[in-house]
Amino acid sequence: MRWKLHDPRFDCDTLNPNLPFSPWGGHRHFAYDLTVALKPRRIVELGSHYGCSLFSFAQAIKDHGLATDLFGVDTWQGDEHAGFYSNEVFELVQKTISEHFKQVSITLLRKTFLDARSDIADGSVDVLHIDGLHTYEAVVEDFETWLCKLAPEGVVLFHDVNPELSYGSRKHWEEVSGRFPALQFDHSWGLGVLFPKGDSKRALIGGEFWDERRLVYQYRAEAHLSGQQVRDLTRFVDEQKVAMDKMETMIRDRDEAIVSQTKLIDDRDLHIKALEARRP
Repeated sequence: MRWKLHDPRFDCDTLNPNLPFSPWGGHRHFAYDLTVALKPRRIVELGSHYGCSLFSFAQAIKDHGLATDLFGVDTWQGDEHAGFYSNEVFELVQKTISEHFKQVSITLLRKTFLDARSDIADGSVDVLHIDGLHTYEAVVEDFETWLCKLAPEGVVLFHDVNPELSYGSRKHWEEVSGRFPALQFDHSWGLGVLFPKGDSKRALIGGEFWDERRLVYQYRAEAHLSGQQVRDLTRFVDEQKVAMDKMETMIRDRDEAIVSQTKLIDDRDLHIKALEARRP
């Protein structure tokens, strides 16, 4: 196994162009590279929502023909942090799979995290991604009840661990990252990488140049976001120019209409005066 930086095209963006700018968007390249490097037999994520992380894993599996089973567990009803939403979110996730990831083994378990445990064998999960409700109690329960599902040397990802966040997920991360070997990203709400059953993969993911590698992903995410902001601003300026050009055309047409109407009025007045002058 070796680590390589990739620059993939994420097919899911064609149906949901907002995914790159979601809270998880800044970690897509890391998730892709992680999947390619580890070649996991099974990935399970707790909390999929629109599928930003799910489709990052799926893209790597698709592009590199990996024999990975990918599971997304979610009620697709929302919660107090993500907000509550209609069935349209789940339907969009299904449509994205149907149109772009038919060849990938993706199973959507529309269940609570506790109910979904019976669908996954103990010790079978190579990558576990926890991104459900961010209260301390919820994250503790998710980690403790799913730890038995993790394979030896398996990797656990925790979203929303940035030190500046007030979420309970940050507090829990501080605890577990003090107990087990860990790596951490602070950008895009923060992503924790935990090795609770052995850290043989830590050197591969982190390596001796971890600080530099971490910054590469951070700068790439920030550059992508900045680039989109520039494109959005450029589009806004272009739209404003078009609107101003239309306004100038309307003003010019109005002025020409005023001139035309004024001429008609002047001609009418001259005609009336001519008629009055011929009156006996």
